[in-house]
Amino acid sequence: MEILNSVQKQNKPLCIALGCFDGLHIGHRKIITSMCRYAKDNNLTSAVFTFTEPPASVLGRSPFRMMLTQSDKLAVLESLGVDVCFSIDFLTVRNITAEDFIDRILIDTLNTKAVFCGFNYRFGKTAKGDSALLKAECIQKNIDVVVCEPVCYGDKTVSSSRIRDLIENGDIRIANKLLCMPFSVESVISEGKHNGRTVGIPTINQSLPNHFVTPRKGVYASFVIIDGKRYEGITNIGTRPTVGGNTLNIETHILNDYNDNLYGKTVRTQLLEFVRDEQRFDDLQKLSVQIKKDIEYIYDNGIYNQNK
Repeated sequence: MEILNSVQKQNKPLCIALGCFDGLHIGHRKIITSMCRYAKDNNLTSAVFTFTEPPASVLGRSPFRMMLTQSDKLAVLESLGVDVCFSIDFLTVRNITAEDFIDRILIDTLNTKAVFCGFNYRFGKTAKGDSALLKAECIQKNIDVVVCEPVCYGDKTVSSSRIRDLIENGDIRIANKLLCMPFSVESVISEGKHNGRTVGIPTINQSLPNHFVTPRKGVYASFVIIDGKRYEGITNIGTRPTVGGNTLNIETHILNDYNDNLYGKTVRTQLLEFVRDEQRFDDLQKLSVQIKKDIEYIYDNGIYNQNK
C-alpha cells in the first residue's frame, strides 16, 4: 500500500473512502471493503482519505482517546486491500470549504471517480458538508457516491465513541468483537521493581501510549506477542496499590514458562477479557494467591481457547 502524507496529483482514477476511521471497527470496515470491491470491479485504484489524528481532538473539542496507533491503522488498511492511503494532517485542510474539497481535492487533484463514506460523514470548513451534500454535488459531476448505512450490534449503532466507552468500562470482549481484533498495547518493556519475582510471579511492565484510551483498572486475560509468537498472559492495569504505586502501569505475567529477558524489547499485549477490578492486598503473598485464583478462573472458563 502506498502511503501519502499530503494531497498529491493522481493520474490513475481513484475509488476513495472518506473518513477518520479512528477505530477501524466493523462499520468502518464495511465502508472500506465495499470500496475495494467496487474499485476492483470497475478497474479503479482503491484509496482511503483519512487523518493522522481525529479532527475533533485536534481542535480540542474532545480529548485524544486513541484505540489504534497510526502504524496499526495503516497495517489494517493494507490488510483490507487498500492500494493508496492519504494520511493527512487535518490542519492542512481544515479551512477548505466542502464544495472546494469536492472540486479541488477529490476531482482536480485526486482524479476521483467514485466515493464511499458513512451515513454520518462530515467534511469541509466547520464540518458544514455532510453525506447528502457530497452525494448531490458528486452526482452532478458524474462521480458515483455510496453512503453506507450504520452497522448495529444489539440495538445500538457501532461507533468509535461507543467502543471507547466499552473499553473504559471493562467490556473488552464486546469491544474486541466490534473492533474485529483485540484491543492492544504495544510498547517497550521497562524495568520494574521485581516485586513479582519474590513471590514466583515475574511480570513485564509497559506504559500506555500517549493519548490512548485508558481501559478500566483491573485484571485481564491477555495474549502477549513477542517476536511474532503468542503467549498466554494475565495483565493488571492500574497503580499497583499493594506496593504503594501511584502511576498507571500495565503489568503482565506471562504464562507458558517464559523466562527470557525482555527489557528494552517492544512487546504487544492484547486484552481478551476483564476478570476483576484492581484491589489492594495486605502483602505480596496474598496478592500472589489471588493471581493464581485469577489464572485458574481464566482456564476454567476457556478464555484463551475462545480467542484463538
